Amino acid sequence: MTGIYALPEKPSAADIIERSIIAHPSLFRDALIAQANMHADYVELSHNERAKQGARASKNACLIAYDTVGDEDQTERERAESICANTGTAVISLNVACKLQCIPPHIRTAAAVMLDGRN
Repeated sequence: MTGIYALPEKPSAADIIERSIIAHPSLFRDALIAQANMHADYVELSHNERAKQGARASKNACLIAYDTVGDEDQTERERAESICANTGTAVISLNVACKLQCIPPHIRTAAAVMLDGRN
């Protein structure tokens, strides 16, 4: 793949997230907030405490990623790697970035699998 925002042949989660930070940071942040709001709705609607706990954790992961994307004291790569340091935040951010970039599910899955060190 060639171009200004090209991804490697087998992109990592950090590669995909970094591309969203570079190409469309405000759109990426808006999408993270929309995702956080969806999880907040799940917290309010669920009657199951474990489901609420999971939705709350997902909402918080979105908000952490939102703050990290906006941290201009770090390079885009440092922000992406910081997001990927936590699996929950990485998975949420990867899903949002893949949707924005129209990245197919098999590439998203391969990037997510690499998060835990498997190849």
